[in-house]
Amino acid sequence: MKRFFSSAGYRWFLLSCAYVVVAAAVINGFYTKWRLNDGHPALGLSQMVEGTAHRPYVYRQLVPALANGIQALLPQATVARLSERLSEPRRVNSRSGLAMRYPASEALSPAVTLRYHLVYYLTFLALLAALFVMRRVCLQAGAPAASATAAPAVFALMLPFFLTGGGYFYDFVEVLFMMSAIVLAMGVSRGTPLRLAALLALAGLAAWNKEAFLFFTPALYPLLRRNLSRIQAAGLVTLLMFICGCVYLALRTRYAGNPGSTADFQLWDNLRFYVDPGNWLRTENTYGVLLPRSFSLVGLLAFAGIAVNGWTRLAPALRRHAKLVLAINLPLFVLFCSPGEMRNLSMLYPSLLCLLALALAKWMAPQSGANPGATLEVR
Repeated sequence: MKRFFSSAGYRWFLLSCAYVVVAAAVINGFYTKWRLNDGHPALGLSQMVEGTAHRPYVYRQLVPALANGIQALLPQATVARLSERLSEPRRVNSRSGLAMRYPASEALSPAVTLRYHLVYYLTFLALLAALFVMRRVCLQAGAPAASATAAPAVFALMLPFFLTGGGYFYDFVEVLFMMSAIVLAMGVSRGTPLRLAALLALAGLAAWNKEAFLFFTPALYPLLRRNLSRIQAAGLVTLLMFICGCVYLALRTRYAGNPGSTADFQLWDNLRFYVDPGNWLRTENTYGVLLPRSFSLVGLLAFAGIAVNGWTRLAPALRRHAKLVLAINLPLFVLFCSPGEMRNLSMLYPSLLCLLALALAKWMAPQSGANPGATLEVR
């Protein structure tokens, strides 16, 4: 028995349990803050799965397409029976339904309820998978096992704080794709055709989920250079961008008649927002508690400490990746993103994760010259 509880398989079981709890808490924090934009005429869940949402939101079709596909595979009688059960009005006062204490939830609409639940749980599974991929990213970044295991949980718990101006299910799927792209890019070589094929396939799926992946792909170049020549790495980046561009073009063509626009110019709104001192002190309700926004003096102080403590330990390839992604993401953020909406700096998520893991490793390491008695007393 002692051998069983000390085995690697049991440790993975405990890690899985811990990550399930973290993913559930994060998705609940997101859902209670934003739900699935229920009732929003431009980007509600029913509009997303029906393909009638406004641009650019309607372009983020991967998860809605999966939900539509799963429902289409089921017999109509099964869909009708499940929809009837999931949309029961009693679920407003039940702990078993997503509409709990929210009578206006689209989860109570028979026409969309099954797909609503599918999107919700696909989002949860994407975040859960992302936690394991993030652990792999941290290990490849050189973090020891303890901090590489803790950092994904800490990072994931931060995600609802980044959803200030809006919160969307595809943001969590985006995390899975970006972290997976980092893992694949760091291991791609001429001798790994399957990994190369997986990276190419991932690019298409990631662009289907969110068109911003097109701009993330050039930042993979420093990681590809670990095992590829300049020409090979540049050629692969070009191919990845071509795949993303084709997917994006197909989506733009498919939804060209939808209301909205591809992007909104936000430079002047951003400048007015950031020069106002009051905007650096704003709060909002996250996880049911009124706390400072991610874009605030508190948040920026926390990010600065993570960067300072982790940067010197970051591998050169990951440093170059971080600089390149910052050069890409920051101008886009200032020009086209809503003021103070930190989720639009999502291309920096892998860099933040690595810095967090390395900073945690530094903070968790025993301090040289420390008084053992004092350390024991603090513990």
